[in-house]
Amino acid sequence: MSKRTWTLLTPPSQGAIAIIQLAGNVTTTLSQITSRSNWIDGRLYLVDILGIDEAVAVQINNQLAHIMPHGGMQILRKLAKLFSELDIEQTDEPQFPEAQDEIDSAMLRTLSIAESQLSVELLLKQPDKLRGVTPLEDDLNRATILNHLIYPPKVVLLGSPNTGKSTLMNSLTKQDTSIVHDLPGATRDAVGARINCGGLVLDLYDLPGFRDSDDAIEQEAITIAKKIMTEAVLTILIADETHDWFETDNHAIRIATKSDIKDKADSDLCVSAHTGENMEALTQLIRDAIVPPKVLKSDKPWFFPGSYSPTDE
Repeated sequence: MSKRTWTLLTPPSQGAIAIIQLAGNVTTTLSQITSRSNWIDGRLYLVDILGIDEAVAVQINNQLAHIMPHGGMQILRKLAKLFSELDIEQTDEPQFPEAQDEIDSAMLRTLSIAESQLSVELLLKQPDKLRGVTPLEDDLNRATILNHLIYPPKVVLLGSPNTGKSTLMNSLTKQDTSIVHDLPGATRDAVGARINCGGLVLDLYDLPGFRDSDDAIEQEAITIAKKIMTEAVLTILIADETHDWFETDNHAIRIATKSDIKDKADSDLCVSAHTGENMEALTQLIRDAIVPPKVLKSDKPWFFPGSYSPTDE
């Protein structure tokens, strides 16, 4: 009997729908985990997975199938436990029978885990661009940037206490992610959220204001926040008319808050989280600062990460 495996074909994060590939004697597997025993190759069925969830399922052939349950993390955990109980091994090597070669296969694998929608059209174009091509230094530098479309980059908000960082964070995430209070230092820990900025998915952190205090917990939070800042690909410096900008050697943009009260002349953009002024422009500015339009629109090949040899004819 061939080894039975399962592979998650969608990003390992909360989503509307998950896609799971089953391999190796899938007729037996599908019969074990669903309410259906008869399967016709290529036909979609709505099935119940042992009380865990309803899912759409399709048997591609007797060695390959896909099930598509809801994408909640609790459902995925329950399915992982079920597969383990049935000795179905998890693997990170999905099969793509439609792929022409290893480059096609690597592209489809990358497409399945890419977080940003901006990656889709670009990735689909890459196999034809990559075959028989040797990467140059410029290609590798461009790939480093474009890879942010696959793996969400870290972005931090950095500014003095009471400059409106938390209010801005809540506006960008469209939820009460950070504590908002007039008391300086109300944000004592780095608060993070995954957001979509014009098609680029990123992890945004509201860092605590860096200041001296006798509060050991706050100082520990600041230490952790400084580590996050060193890993960030972009720092969003926050200030208003009454505060100065923090100094940083990181790649940064200057965003002035509270524009409904007064603009700050030396900023890259003035916004108001309260009125919504320039908030859409801010998301575009953040995206373009991480993945510049000239890189996104380049016709040159993208040497995305994966197991393939583009120089092989």
